[in-house]
Amino acid sequence: MNNLQIVNKAAAIDSRDVAIMVEKEHSKLLRDIRTYAEYLDEAKIGLVDFFIETSYQDSKGETRPCYLITKQGCEMVANKLTGKKGVLFTARYVKKF
Repeated sequence: MNNLQIVNKAAAIDSRDVAIMVEKEHSKLLRDIRTYAEYLDEAKIGLVDFFIETSYQDSKGETRPCYLITKQGCEMVANKLTGKKGVLFTARYVKKF
């Protein structure tokens, strides 16, 4: 974690890192992303421009879901935050990209 990754020629951040940056439980961030994915799908807007579904191995060796979040996806997450959290997350993800 904590590394910018390149996926399909786009830079992306692991959703576990984003959860830490926005001070939200990863499971709750995943719930939010799944909701955004439904909206994007209904509108026929490409999900992979924002969120790329993937997985990771936890400390028990079990496979868990996560997403790689592109800069556009980070902007979507940031737009849902207000106040100090929104400002700090925006500053953090902008520095990563």
